[in-house]
Amino acid sequence: MNTRQIVRQILAGAILGIPFMLGAVIWAGGGSAAAEAKKQDPTATRSSPIAITHSDGYVWSVNPDNDSVSVFNVTDDQNTKVAEINVGKEPWCVAITPDDEKAYVTNMASGTVSVISTIRKEVIHTIKVGTEPFGCALTPNGRKLYVANQSSDTVSVIDTRRNRVIETIGQVGVKPHGIAISADGARVMVTQFLALKPDDDPRPITQSEGADDGREGRVTVINAYNDHVLGVVRLAPLADVGPAFRSDGNTLQREPLTTVFNNVSGAFPNLLESITIKGNLAYVPGTCSSPNGPFRFNVNVQSCLSTVDIEQNLEAFETLNMNVGVNFEPVGKKLFNTNPFSVAFKRSSGEGFIALAATNRLLRVTLNDDGSPTINPPLNAGDPGNIIRIALKDPGEIGLVDDDDRVGGQNPRGVVLNSTDTRAYVMDFLSRDIAVVDVSGDDPTLYRTLARIQSADLPAPGTDAATVQRGKYLFNTAIGPVGSQPTSVRPAGRMSDTGWGTCYSCHPNALTDTVTWMFADGPRQAISMESTFEFGAANIVNGVPLLPDSHQRALNWSAVRDEVQDFTRNVRAVSGGGGLIRIDANGAAVPEGAAGLAQLPDLRPTANSGLSADLDAIATYLAVGVRAPISPIPSHSLGALVGRAVFEVQGCQNCHGGKNWTISQLDYTPPPTADEVVDAQLVRFLCRVGTFDPNLFADNMSNEIRANNVANVQARGVLGFNVPSLISVFASAPYLHSGAAASLDDVVENVTHRTAGRADHADILTSPLLRRFLVQFLKSIDRDTPPVLNVTPPAEGCGP
Repeated sequence: MNTRQIVRQILAGAILGIPFMLGAVIWAGGGSAAAEAKKQDPTATRSSPIAITHSDGYVWSVNPDNDSVSVFNVTDDQNTKVAEINVGKEPWCVAITPDDEKAYVTNMASGTVSVISTIRKEVIHTIKVGTEPFGCALTPNGRKLYVANQSSDTVSVIDTRRNRVIETIGQVGVKPHGIAISADGARVMVTQFLALKPDDDPRPITQSEGADDGREGRVTVINAYNDHVLGVVRLAPLADVGPAFRSDGNTLQREPLTTVFNNVSGAFPNLLESITIKGNLAYVPGTCSSPNGPFRFNVNVQSCLSTVDIEQNLEAFETLNMNVGVNFEPVGKKLFNTNPFSVAFKRSSGEGFIALAATNRLLRVTLNDDGSPTINPPLNAGDPGNIIRIALKDPGEIGLVDDDDRVGGQNPRGVVLNSTDTRAYVMDFLSRDIAVVDVSGDDPTLYRTLARIQSADLPAPGTDAATVQRGKYLFNTAIGPVGSQPTSVRPAGRMSDTGWGTCYSCHPNALTDTVTWMFADGPRQAISMESTFEFGAANIVNGVPLLPDSHQRALNWSAVRDEVQDFTRNVRAVSGGGGLIRIDANGAAVPEGAAGLAQLPDLRPTANSGLSADLDAIATYLAVGVRAPISPIPSHSLGALVGRAVFEVQGCQNCHGGKNWTISQLDYTPPPTADEVVDAQLVRFLCRVGTFDPNLFADNMSNEIRANNVANVQARGVLGFNVPSLISVFASAPYLHSGAAASLDDVVENVTHRTAGRADHADILTSPLLRRFLVQFLKSIDRDTPPVLNVTPPAEGCGP
């Protein structure tokens, strides 16, 4: 209830002779007089999957996998769930009005915002916004809600009094994601989720892609008074991620392996999950990418926190690498701070807490006098430092043996604090609960989790859904089952070296970070995984997708793998993990880490399916549990329909047709026969379409070079490339194996490529107008687009 309504009741009571009792206007799920009584000066707001009422009495948390939002009574640590409210599909953000009477929830897969009465605990309005709304934040006065529409690259502005969109702001950049609004309500800061090539980088894209300084993070600034874009804050790459993270060689600079780790590695801010304003500074957690080779577990990704001066609209300090100093921690405590998602600060001090999704912890951060952040790490091997991590396990869980990594809160993605700075509430995405953390007092070593409260149902044990859930967790965690090596004993595990990396780091939500990584095959764009299997066609038996029944693509750009389980090699070689397979196909024990790689081949002579239930669960998750991005362009729009006709006349479907929008599909049970494999590639699945240029190796500057070699070797590509799927291709620029095409317009400029699907190589795409129509169709393709099924694979250009 707002002030005006209270005044009306007071006046009505006086006229009717009825005493008005302020305390009687309190409800069981949100606000009114309680919020009024605690009302303070306006504070900055931000997007979050978890929110607390201004009365401090109730916490709201979204359940993305259950299409609901839950309400918890946290008054006096009651910590009980009081409601679960159905909303749209895949809710990711919740915001509560200052009077605590309404909650707004973004529904990413529905393209809507649900308006909920906190008193009635039901949806009272549904507002259509842009495509894939993610972050949301209310102005401090509660009059406007800003919503970041990730796939339509817009921000919707909602009038909360009328519950309708009053403005759609364009030109906010690519993939707007997290939102924060300054305390005075003047500025709206919006993170662009993925890093982009700097506008002033003079290098051609074939030289900048794969470089540690080839991208920059971006935060868009909006004037909240007129809803116009003011500009963009650029988050510069780190020139040096730290002396502990040196590389052996430098792939792009043509320095091969030397066994001496003396090359400085850089990294650029990426995966900008959220943004939080404190004073005149905004803090942006993310995963920094370091794609130049040679690849090694501690020179590929970093845990980052960037800072923006919101008055100057400039980066305030060099991005903080929150992994620096962790290397000095002893075994048994050492744990890298992987995949930071959200940060919340106390009102009374410069102390805050970061949700570390990959390691299931809160990380304490403090601010120096100038506002620069620190995690207080050790400065050398003899310094204990003061890193404080809070495990999201309640008192009954904290001492339990947890060899399989199943106990406690999993994958925290949001955190909020109460107004008295004594409690933190954490949204645990994959365990589907909230954790209540005591952060009171002056001794941070005493901070601890008090309780975990289930927010939504988990899949029933023993079901395929439970297998998917397990695979999803392992895909997103840096820990996993316990190992026996110093790098895999608790608090770490077998998924990475001391909690260093995750599959998520390059494949957020099993999609793509769009980075071109320098790998042993050459420059390789991270492939979005929603089309690894044909959707709805997987045949899961005993927790394993059977092949070829499950309609899986050949894997990687060079078709060097034929099972998802082959990526156990990435866990070991790229993330430095112990790996999940303990007994190989011949019954022999497999040592942890790189020492076991020889027993776990990519293609042959043995298959890797069925050797680890956990690894099979990851495959099952990819087979049935990944949602494809939704295109903002309807496939039935006029431009898309014309483009579809062009697509078919030009014969594009002969490579990119079929139900999975690719002709790449396994037709055998692994392992393949020896004659299928040429130079470690499934040559039958490769097509030569003019997208490989050996001159980009010979020039000694560009990125067609293989990493992790003792000599400079030209990248694979002469034999062709595995045909990618076009499902949701709009969302994954830049394109081609090496990121050489900045846009789909650039892709269709290649004549050899665009004529490869026609036997006569005729080209109707000499017309710029027809190319534009074709691109419009390509941008419209998502999982709901009817596939083109009249496919005749090319007789030449593909295969041996």
